[in-house]
Amino acid sequence: MTATDFTSIPVLDLAKAHSDKDAFLAELQHALIHIGFFYVKGHGITSDFLDNLTKQTIGYFDLPLEDKLKTDKINSPTFLGYSIQGNEITKDKKDNREQFDFANELPATWTEGRHIHERLTGPNLWPEEDVLPGFRQSVLLFHSQAQELAETLTRLVAEALGLEPNALLDRYVLPGQQNRAKLIKYPAVDQLDPLDGTQGVGPHRDTASLLTILYQANGLPGLQVQNHAGSWIDAPAIPNTFVVNIGTGLEYLVQNVAVATTHRVLNPPPGWGPRYSIPFFFGGRLDQKLIPIDIPQSVLDQRPKTVVTDSGHQFHQLYASDPGLYAVLNRISSHRDVGIKFYPQLAKDHNISH
Repeated sequence: MTATDFTSIPVLDLAKAHSDKDAFLAELQHALIHIGFFYVKGHGITSDFLDNLTKQTIGYFDLPLEDKLKTDKINSPTFLGYSIQGNEITKDKKDNREQFDFANELPATWTEGRHIHERLTGPNLWPEEDVLPGFRQSVLLFHSQAQELAETLTRLVAEALGLEPNALLDRYVLPGQQNRAKLIKYPAVDQLDPLDGTQGVGPHRDTASLLTILYQANGLPGLQVQNHAGSWIDAPAIPNTFVVNIGTGLEYLVQNVAVATTHRVLNPPPGWGPRYSIPFFFGGRLDQKLIPIDIPQSVLDQRPKTVVTDSGHQFHQLYASDPGLYAVLNRISSHRDVGIKFYPQLAKDHNISH
């Protein structure tokens, strides 16, 4: 097997970062440069907690539609909240999934004249506690645990690329920033209209983020990763692991030595029931122009020569110069009803319509 045609996703044991750090960093470096994805185990988040989080996730999506619509993101310029099945767009095609976007709780502080990306920050939209007891607490606890894991992994990523542990965090992460996560339900194919297709979410790379940490909550298949020769590789659920992948933000900031690999999700086969997953997105700062960090030449020399991708690169030219505007435009493009309601002039200026 060559570095350009991986056929599986490696599993890294975080405990090894303590027992044999050099070996762990070598494994991590290979995953960053040649794959862009890896599983992580030994992360310290308990299976009992994750089981309860799965139960709360299913409970939310099983609520009557009228209760979910009370938390619809159409009610907020932050793009936090509920999206009905089929409302999100990837590569101009409908994604067959329901989702609930949430973040660490922060107040809305944007006012006219401030940079537009600040309008993305604000409070979550929650169902009432008596409608779904314990939901808010469980979801926010997951967020805080995923945030801690993301920071740990980012330090290890820096070391694996020949940098000081805090080099990436100190330079590219704003303390106290709002990081997003989602609860997602992908209906099985037989629960969809025949005209809907099987695109749970289309081929994409995670935009403007450093790392994504994904929990595949109920073990169903669907996640696929595109290897660098262009073939699609299954990334099945492995109990008590998270799937970690590189975002386009990290790829750019480390001079393309870590690869933001294209991936997609297919809806489950007929009769299998829904797939549930819970991604956390660890983002870079949005408030200033971003300049890539210096990487040791010995690491840069390992950069992949060719990476085939079915993903688009919408607005990518903006990321370096104005990551905040880049983030807003990607939100508007994905959730066009919300974008056109709250950001009508931006949507018009960039030819984004329903």
